[in-house]
Amino acid sequence: MGSIIPAMSERGLHRIEDDLAETWLEDWAGAGVAEIEDFLAKHAAFLSFLEGHAES
Repeated sequence: MGSIIPAMSERGLHRIEDDLAETWLEDWAGAGVAEIEDFLAKHAAFLSFLEGHAES
């Protein structure tokens, strides 16, 4: 039987004060852009890996 308690996010606990801050939108967008950049870097590294093996 599965756990009733949900797993904690990798980002940690969510604080309501963060939603009330004046910079919440910039913080939220910045975190999203950082995640997209991380994903694209991993994708580019994987493509480089594949191209290196295709040339061998």
